[in-house]
Amino acid sequence: MSETQCDPFFDKREKLVMRLMPFVQKHGFSPLKMDDAAKYMDISKATMYKYFASKDEIAECIIDKFALFVSNQMLSEAPTTLSPEPLSQPSAEERKFYNESFAQAFKLTIKLSFYLTDVLLLDLNTTYPNLSSKLGQAVELCKNKLADYFDSGIQLGVFCPINTRIYLTQVDLVFRKLLDPKWLMLQNITMKQALMDFYKMMKHQVFYEKWIDEDDSAIDLYFDKMIASMRAYD
Repeated sequence: MSETQCDPFFDKREKLVMRLMPFVQKHGFSPLKMDDAAKYMDISKATMYKYFASKDEIAECIIDKFALFVSNQMLSEAPTTLSPEPLSQPSAEERKFYNESFAQAFKLTIKLSFYLTDVLLLDLNTTYPNLSSKLGQAVELCKNKLADYFDSGIQLGVFCPINTRIYLTQVDLVFRKLLDPKWLMLQNITMKQALMDFYKMMKHQVFYEKWIDEDDSAIDLYFDKMIASMRAYD
């Protein structure tokens, strides 16, 4: 553990910027005023200046936290590359294993899309290009590990020969659309139903049929928890 992680001042800054996360994800940094920052942190402006000298410092602290989250926690959640041993007819245990690792990769991909909103990324690129580059490097490391996982599945004969980068982009773009309540209303579909249908579609797109495990109870529960946390986040 680093010295900064044990520093009470550092810990307090971390907790304060966490309170700003929902605002930044919805609006970016451009509209954020120091008065608003203090309000969202639930502290006086004078107290806030003891921890942050400027809005730029707040932005840097938030993006450092995002980048660290992506580089460490999310990267550790990515499934490892699959065994290089050739496989033929799968057993029930093997199907379960490969489908669970696929679900793990899928969850990680949509986590990136959920936390790093379009509004945040576009505003960051304009307002703080250096921080945007730093965050982009962390995201790219995570996507590289996911691509390695899918490429290993293709070589193994479990996954169809897809373009892994196009697949990751597809999941990112469609998931962002599925979070749009207006679109869901127009389609007369709930978010839960849309997410389940999308997940199943992606599974059938990626796997050879003989490797598919139709038991989606685990991802079903995951989506329930995710939607509940989204509502609490709002």
